[in-house]
Amino acid sequence: MKAQVSPRPADPIPLFEQWYAEAVATGMKMPEAMALATATRRGVPSVRMVLLKGFDAHGFVFYTSYRSRKGHELARNPRATLLFYWPELDLQVRIDGRVKKVSARESDAYFRTRPRESQLGGWASDQSQPIGSRQELADKLAKIESRFDGLDVP
Repeated sequence: MKAQVSPRPADPIPLFEQWYAEAVATGMKMPEAMALATATRRGVPSVRMVLLKGFDAHGFVFYTSYRSRKGHELARNPRATLLFYWPELDLQVRIDGRVKKVSARESDAYFRTRPRESQLGGWASDQSQPIGSRQELADKLAKIESRFDGLDVP
C-alpha cells in the first residue's frame, strides 16, 4: 500500500481555504458536503453527511437541530470529526476537535437565509426520529404551512 501524507502546517486554515477553493473551482457537486462523526457518551459512533456553512480561524460551521441525534450526542460528548472527500482533487481532509454552539443570533440569521420550504420542513421534521409514513410527514407539513401562513417562520 502506498500512502501520501502531507505534513501538518502550523496554521492549517489557509491550506484548507486553498483546497476548498480548488474543490469549488472544479465544478464538482457539493464540495461543501462533509461527513460528521459523533459518538455517544459511551463512545458508540455515528456518522452522517452535513453541509459546511462557513469556516475561519475559529472553526468550521454546520447547523443542526438540537433535538436531532447528532444534537443530543454533541451536547453530551462535544467532540467530533469532519471529513471532506474530494475525489476530483484526490484529496480528503479530516478535522478533529471540540464542538460548540454558535450564538443564537448567528443561528437565527442562518435560519432566515434558508428557503421558506426548508424553514417549514425544519419545523415539520423531527430529525433522526422515525415517521410512520410519507403521508404522515406531508400532513404535518401542511399543518405547519397553515400555522405560519403569511407569517415569518421563527
